[in-house]
Amino acid sequence: MTTVALPSPDPRRDPVALVRALEVLEAGRAVHLSNVAEFAVRRRTEKAHGRRTPRAGDTGRPPGPHWPGETPPSRLGLVAAVADRHTAFRRGPYPDATLADPARAGQLAGLHGRLDACAGAYLTGLGRPDGPARLELADTTRALDALVRSGPAPLNGYLLPWLRFARLLEYASDAAG
Repeated sequence: MTTVALPSPDPRRDPVALVRALEVLEAGRAVHLSNVAEFAVRRRTEKAHGRRTPRAGDTGRPPGPHWPGETPPSRLGLVAAVADRHTAFRRGPYPDATLADPARAGQLAGLHGRLDACAGAYLTGLGRPDGPARLELADTTRALDALVRSGPAPLNGYLLPWLRFARLLEYASDAAG
């Protein structure tokens, strides 16, 4: 928020920037509440017409990372968010040998390395990855998505955070233009 509000180097010492950050948060919240209200109206109408179960993926909010409101997030704010999540990704737990056979363990190690390299490319380019880096990220995300299983699969505890990080990277890369 503070990066969007364009504060001085220390936002805690810039009360005007904090007010701008609060305005950004309030605008995003208003958009979110409007989206929730629209979803509620649509679901009431569908239920009145006999459709009791929502369609797959119809949760009233977009899947994956998104920024509500008309003010887009700043590129440097996204770079900071990716850098933070990249640190967490690198420190996060890794599947042990009991969860995967040797071939799967090698595949997981490869995907982890590829996602780490994609994050490195994004950060090195300060949020402006080149075409090959974007293609590699898309391919890595698809490969991770293919490994996730519905229900309580043991590997999901590791793969889902990786996939969320990959989707944040895709969002941040797309927001950069």
